[in-house]
Amino acid sequence: MAQIQKKSAQQTLLTALFMLFMSAVAADTVEQVTTSDGGLALSSHGGLVASGIIAGIALIVIGFICNYFGYKLVKVLVFLAGFCVVGGLVLYAEYKIRAPREDEKGRQIWYLAIAAVFGLIGGGISMFLFKVGVALVGALGGFALATWILSMKSGGLIHSDVGRILFIVALIIVGMLAALFLQTPAIVVSSSIWGSYALFVGIDCFARTGFQNTALDFLNTPGAVYETSPKVYAMIACMAVSALLGILVQFWLIRKRKGHHPYGNLA
Repeated sequence: MAQIQKKSAQQTLLTALFMLFMSAVAADTVEQVTTSDGGLALSSHGGLVASGIIAGIALIVIGFICNYFGYKLVKVLVFLAGFCVVGGLVLYAEYKIRAPREDEKGRQIWYLAIAAVFGLIGGGISMFLFKVGVALVGALGGFALATWILSMKSGGLIHSDVGRILFIVALIIVGMLAALFLQTPAIVVSSSIWGSYALFVGIDCFARTGFQNTALDFLNTPGAVYETSPKVYAMIACMAVSALLGILVQFWLIRKRKGHHPYGNLA
């Protein structure tokens, strides 16, 4: 009975997180306005629009859970990893092939819907092919770590577009291999780094320091602008502290469970 209740609770949490994430992205796609300082959550009058609020709350909730409870809720973590990686890649490819104009709201929604469908498929595959899902958790951790390192300087610590991409890809591969071969410690570290990054991107939807533009700028997205400032450096430092704290909390929770492995034997 306890196992059934636990499974039901995980499914409920998974559904809630997914709905929250999709609401945030949908609202952000329809309402977002690019501003002169690179922010994506401001109205034409400079106020925080509903899309920024929803996206910020969603990222804060998801980021906090992954940062401090990623390993404990590893099924949720694996699904989100598959959803984010596959859906994100599809959406990125769509915009690279043919980015919609400002007045093409219908195309933006279709792009989002297609990416969401592929994201769901990716999340489902990750649940069934658990090793693939674990590798994707490591990939997101590597991506977040690469982004954090690059964010140390305006425009990225590495200014070459090719150099940035190669650096990001290298850390993604390292993250995937670490998750597959080291398993528990790599999953803990990856989920904490990834979760902390999402957490502070969400916070930046309200703080508007410019930290949220890191990934867009480093992937050479048109119109993205990333500039460092004392506020941005404060966000970078807080992200590092939160990631380290998350790692400590997760290892403490694992020790408390006396070596229980919630994802089972990956061998």
